[in-house]
Amino acid sequence: MDSVTHGSISVLIGLIFIQFYKDAPLWLLILVMFVFGVLVDYDHVFFYKRKFPEIRIWNIPQLIKVYFKTLDDRDEYIYHTWMQEPAGIAVVGGISYLLFGVTKFHPPVAILAVSCYVGHYLIDLLSGKMKPLAPFNNKITIDLKFLPPNAFTAATISLATFLIGLVIFLYI
Repeated sequence: MDSVTHGSISVLIGLIFIQFYKDAPLWLLILVMFVFGVLVDYDHVFFYKRKFPEIRIWNIPQLIKVYFKTLDDRDEYIYHTWMQEPAGIAVVGGISYLLFGVTKFHPPVAILAVSCYVGHYLIDLLSGKMKPLAPFNNKITIDLKFLPPNAFTAATISLATFLIGLVIFLYI
């Protein structure tokens, strides 16, 4: 799934989150939504590097070009690692708890982090192949394909949902 969709889903989750937890600073919410909802896709770089050895992982424009070259590839699990599977959700949930809960640094933000990560996982699950038992068993796959991998349709739906949520938030 593309970053626009992941970003809009994270913002939608963040909009719901601030209805219940109003004391976290905005900069922290934006950072958590970006890192746990969008930036986790940076693990695709490992697959890009394997397929295109000439790219440099710090060259963002080059990575964007490679992204568009591989947009329709569905055979390599949309280039994600086991961190975007259920085992990864458990690991990220634990890290979020340690980062925000144990340190007492805005503990409710751990809920936002895990929610954005789970939202990211669900969108990826609905748009392509997943290995639900990775890294323990890579042979079992799920291929739902409810959403297209480039997801302009899904981005439009999530943007519309976000705008409806924003209107409700502002006027109710």
